[in-house]
Amino acid sequence: MQGPLHPGVSEFLGNKVRPRFAVVISHPIQHFAPLFRELAARNEIDLRVFYCCDWGVNSYRDPGFGQSFQWDVPLLEGYDSEFLPIRTRPETLSFFAVDNPAVSQRLAEFKPDAVWIHGYSHRTSWRAYLWARRCGKRILYFGDSELLAPRGLISRALKSFVLPLFFAGVDRFLSIGDNNEAYYRHYGVPDNRFVRGAFPVDIARFREAVSGLTEVDRAGFRERAGLRPDALVGLFVGKFISIKRPLDAVRAVAKVRQTIPEFQLLMVGSGEMEEDVRKEISALRLEDHVKLMGFVNQAELPRVLWLGDMLLMCSEKDPHPLVVTECMSVGNAIIASDRVGCVGPTDAARPNE
Repeated sequence: MQGPLHPGVSEFLGNKVRPRFAVVISHPIQHFAPLFRELAARNEIDLRVFYCCDWGVNSYRDPGFGQSFQWDVPLLEGYDSEFLPIRTRPETLSFFAVDNPAVSQRLAEFKPDAVWIHGYSHRTSWRAYLWARRCGKRILYFGDSELLAPRGLISRALKSFVLPLFFAGVDRFLSIGDNNEAYYRHYGVPDNRFVRGAFPVDIARFREAVSGLTEVDRAGFRERAGLRPDALVGLFVGKFISIKRPLDAVRAVAKVRQTIPEFQLLMVGSGEMEEDVRKEISALRLEDHVKLMGFVNQAELPRVLWLGDMLLMCSEKDPHPLVVTECMSVGNAIIASDRVGCVGPTDAARPNE
């Protein structure tokens, strides 16, 4: 980020000199920590981030990856933050599990001019929203929802009643792309309440991690991953769960290997479908064409993505997968299903560009 605050954000904050700005978010997220550091370093706002739980900073079990881990990049450095008291450390980030009754008290003590509400799927988000409305504080809303994935009748009916009421109390929406804005419009939000932002990725870190590396380095890294130096490498990166459709990626390799014999697939991640993936690879005799790397943490991820030529995003539901932006930042092309929410004419991944 460079230059002054976006005019829409400055006006939203009341055009004050160094306004106080609170962020209420479920847990330290590796993609948002660099953004918070940058905002704090610019010293244009008095920022404090209120976290609901310590996932990511301390080890937690991610049911999608099927293992416990903590991120290996700094999550709390360079900006002001605090952890809210929580009823019980959650095992999932479901609505009632993320419940911090003291959020209203802590916000009142901080006295923000505006509050960033991060989604509506946690009870604490609603507590913060109601406090801000009651106290006349401006609300900036961030979410990644879209309309591409089909919803059940009950979910659609409930959202059609609740979300227009909720969104009516929001002053500005930090939108992240075409599909995200279409979602808000569907629930009655006018365009003049959008401030186009982005789902943040620390692109500088990814590019720095591979700067100065040569094709000789790449060939050596590929060899250690079981890939041929001259292969055309596709990547599947993420949780091995049904909505990510990892088997589709494997079956795609079986279809193209006759016409593109140099094609190989590197699958990065883990999850409940890992054994199914291994069986499919064996059944299709793709052991030389598909390699499994397992879970890769953040520090090593840029160089792993750099080994590929393209990302295969097969998901049947994926609102805004940040691995798309991460892969593009190190030079990968994107092949995505029509259910991936970050594809659009002005979105992160733009068709034909």
